[in-house]
Amino acid sequence: MTNYSPITNLSKMSKILKKLAIRRLTPHVMSTGNFNEFQSAYSAGHSTETALLKIANDIVTSACNQLTTVLLSLDLLAVFDTIDHSILYDLASQDFGIRGTALRWLQSFVTGRKQYVAVGPAQSAPD
Repeated sequence: MTNYSPITNLSKMSKILKKLAIRRLTPHVMSTGNFNEFQSAYSAGHSTETALLKIANDIVTSACNQLTTVLLSLDLLAVFDTIDHSILYDLASQDFGIRGTALRWLQSFVTGRKQYVAVGPAQSAPD
C-alpha cells in the first residue's frame, strides 16, 4: 500500500483557492529568472513527452557530433514527500521572493496534513 499515490480529496473551495493561487504565483515565479527553462512540470506546453523529446534530441545531436553522452536518471516520484518542507519555504522565499501571506498560505497547505491509502476494506495508517 505504501506504493500507491494518494488522491487528494479537497473541497470545491480548496480546489478553487488552489487554482487562484497557482494563477497568481506562476507569473511571479517565472518573472524572478530563477525558474529553470527546462522544467517540464507545471509549465504550460511542457510534459513528460516534451522532456523525453529534449533528452532524445540531445543524445542524437551529441552522437552526430561524435561526443560522449552520459545519461543519469533519478526516480523523483515521491520527492515532495521526502524533502524537509522548511527547505521548500526557504527556497520559495529566497529564490522566488514569496513572502508574507502567500508564504504563510503555502506553509499552512502542507503542514499538519495526514494521508492514507484505502483499497476496499484495507486502509493504511495515516501518515
